[in-house]
Amino acid sequence: MWFRASLISISLSVAACNTGGGKPDAHAGADPTLPTPAPSECPTGQLREDKAPNVAPELERAEYWLAKLPAATVDAELLDPAEREYLAARVAELPGGWRDPLGRAGADPQLVERELSERLEWLRGRVSAGAYVETSAGALEQAAAQIQAAELIEGPQLRFVVEETQLWCVPSTEGLYTDPIDLDFDRNRCASLHPGELVRGLRATPDQAWIYVDAGHSVGWVEHPAAALGPAIDPATARAQLGVEPAAPRAWVTNDFEHLRAGSSFVLLSQDEARSTLLVPGPTGPIERELPIDAPLSTTALRFSQRAVFEQAFALLDQPYGWGGREGQRDCSRYLFDLFAQFDLRLARNSGVQAQLGTRSVDLSQLDEASKRAQVRAAAREGVVLLYMPGHIMLYLGEDGGLDYGISALSEYLVPCPGGPDTVHRLDRVAVTTLELGRGTERTAFIERISRMAVFGPAPELPSIESSP
Repeated sequence: MWFRASLISISLSVAACNTGGGKPDAHAGADPTLPTPAPSECPTGQLREDKAPNVAPELERAEYWLAKLPAATVDAELLDPAEREYLAARVAELPGGWRDPLGRAGADPQLVERELSERLEWLRGRVSAGAYVETSAGALEQAAAQIQAAELIEGPQLRFVVEETQLWCVPSTEGLYTDPIDLDFDRNRCASLHPGELVRGLRATPDQAWIYVDAGHSVGWVEHPAAALGPAIDPATARAQLGVEPAAPRAWVTNDFEHLRAGSSFVLLSQDEARSTLLVPGPTGPIERELPIDAPLSTTALRFSQRAVFEQAFALLDQPYGWGGREGQRDCSRYLFDLFAQFDLRLARNSGVQAQLGTRSVDLSQLDEASKRAQVRAAAREGVVLLYMPGHIMLYLGEDGGLDYGISALSEYLVPCPGGPDTVHRLDRVAVTTLELGRGTERTAFIERISRMAVFGPAPELPSIESSP
């Protein structure tokens, strides 16, 4: 998926979330308990899986992993106000992090023009080099003409998302794919937008069929904005509908419910024994939405403890994977973005930037496997750990039977086939996996590829923030 186009190098290296690995044996390229296939028996197509290797049923329960953590700290609040303030400043400081739609940084016409141009020229280069294949020849140049004709939006620019909406990299629904084509991985899909997100409209095509928006975490094009977005409003109205100014009670959605998505929050108008009433965006303005009292809502942001983070991470187990928000589904970075939002913590929408967050971010790229494991395991006893490898990011769970595990939104992993090509196994879901996936394949094992961890927990001393745009 794509993010702000001035950060192309970051986006390319981290957007995939679809790279996996292979056999789960801790130190070998193949599982000795399975027969070795002859070269002619190596599968030629992709294999669908319900779960990854070496994942027993008990490993798919939060309680199993929580029992391994120190009882004295598992329920402790991991972040104090100063650490939360640091995290908010840090995500705003990093390129590709967060650009508040209520601010003016993203509305600079010269910046908008530069970002549009950089993205378009990069995509042109990929198509010209044959790295990307168009589903319809000339579609990118047709989109370029739309971009050229798009006009600055005058007047109120802020709008709320009213339904799950695809954010496209260029104003076209035609796809861009690597060869061989896999229709699940359209490089023209930047991200998805959840109902309740606030966006700033920046440009619109003359026929109003497309609008270019900044969602804070991503920029891109929305098709048929009249159906996907609410009416344009000014900053004061937006703050009121967000419950910011004046301050109003809010409710956080803690699991997907009907068209509302985990991590979203809304003004809470009332709550009684039977129902909760929320103020949610509608096509013509805010509307009251009644939910049953047992709907997954919290009237406060969740307490950021190891227990709560693990429980909410497992609440989305087996939810479908979707590159760039395809069909409203989550990829690896959106999964974590929505998870942390339930604790009123903002992550970037980019896995490489997510890895630079936390109260500390640790470079693991030069360590051997044993040293990596030691550092990760030690950090996980004190806080919440995210593990990053180019193309993927996951929440670390812990060690079991000598293997390390994580949970993430994952598309696929490779399994080696002696004498033949590696076999692609498709999970396409939020899943628990061992860090041994990929051992003996061309991609290598997760643990070999992990290059950085982000730790969210108590910090004796926080790094300084140089700027906060």
